[in-house]
Amino acid sequence: MFFRNKTTCVFRFTDKPYKMSFRIYHLFLLFMPLLTLAQETAEKKVIGDSLYQTNIKKTRLYGVYIPKDIDDALSELDKLSTPEAKKNLLKANENTIAKKLRFGVGRWMEYNWNFQEGSRFSHFLREKGIWHVDDMAEYMIILYYRHVNKKPLDADVLAENFIKARKEKQKKELEDNTVNILPKKE
Repeated sequence: MFFRNKTTCVFRFTDKPYKMSFRIYHLFLLFMPLLTLAQETAEKKVIGDSLYQTNIKKTRLYGVYIPKDIDDALSELDKLSTPEAKKNLLKANENTIAKKLRFGVGRWMEYNWNFQEGSRFSHFLREKGIWHVDDMAEYMIILYYRHVNKKPLDADVLAENFIKARKEKQKKELEDNTVNILPKKE
């Protein structure tokens, strides 16, 4: 039977009334492990992962064309960039541009070219030794800057610089026994 009084709603299964909140609390405790099991864990995608293996063979992911190499990526960025945006690239140096565009164009590349879960272009960059998502985006921004400014790309030298910088950063973090999420402001 179900009874309602002025203050609480109670169930009466036997002669003892139980408060509704007491029942809800026990149901919550009963189903809480199921809620935690349903959550996904953020794992780094590895080359042996089946989704990664599937993605690196596709020319399009989620309706977006995925470049096959650096020249293809630069021509794709040319198509996507306005003449005004290209003129702005002529005004500053490559390090400034790389930092300023990191969270605009860089995020666009990261998301649309699927750097995190893998794509044929991210696989190409990983084979060159650039495996960190942030490095992939910054590497491409600098190459695009050089392309627009008609400077030599020196893609292999730039890749080596990124690889060396990433190794130094990892070594420093291991020595400090900390992981710096945000860069220090100077």
